[in-house]
Amino acid sequence: MKKVSVLLSLAILLLVPACKKENAQQQLVQDDTQEENWNTEASEAAPVRPVPSMKGVMISGWYYDPVYNDDGSLKTMAANFEAIVGTQVEVFGAYDPDDENLGAEVIKDVLIDGAKKDFIHVLYDNEEYYVRDYAVAVNAAPAIVTNSSAYIYTKPNLANLGKTIVPTNTIVAVFSGDIPEDEDGRFEKIRYYVPDGKTYTVNGYLMNSSLSFKANEIAVVQVTDKLNKLKAEGKADKTVLEELEITLEDLSY
Repeated sequence: MKKVSVLLSLAILLLVPACKKENAQQQLVQDDTQEENWNTEASEAAPVRPVPSMKGVMISGWYYDPVYNDDGSLKTMAANFEAIVGTQVEVFGAYDPDDENLGAEVIKDVLIDGAKKDFIHVLYDNEEYYVRDYAVAVNAAPAIVTNSSAYIYTKPNLANLGKTIVPTNTIVAVFSGDIPEDEDGRFEKIRYYVPDGKTYTVNGYLMNSSLSFKANEIAVVQVTDKLNKLKAEGKADKTVLEELEITLEDLSY
């Protein structure tokens, strides 16, 4: 009987710390749950920041940096440096075929040079910039025109040949995705900028046999355009021109 009493007392002594430990663990779980709920509520309250989830092609324009007022509101955009036509960028937003900007993150009506203009948020060389909405083709890849008589088609079929010829070696943006009307797979939907001092782009369809997606061929056109532009301006250092000429020879080899 005495042995039973000793065992009972020992069990009670072991049980008390266990109960205290269990209560402490329950309190810890409760505290963790409250903290998790608080974090969840806080994260839900915070706005979801867009991410660069689409590819885009620069067909003109400049990269801009935002300029803010003292209260943190956007004041204007400041031009940083000129874009190279055919450069690929990442576009912030989520693809939406029904949206006029295909789901790209857009800041509208930014006052710049006395006029309200729209800008698209992009990532280039791991840096964030804003570019004019006309200057970037969203959800697209670069290509160059290889055919000397590449006519624009107004619709993706042979019966809708337009009057515009895209010059050879023009860099164009080719939009991704299937073209339902193009049953034979002959066409690509394209866009390019006309550099004649006016801000406008050409949209339409080109036969895919008139296009090349080869990176080195696109690079040759880019370097050639840059070299010719610097020579025309007459301001470039001789060393810079020589380096561009060497690069062009390497690309053409």
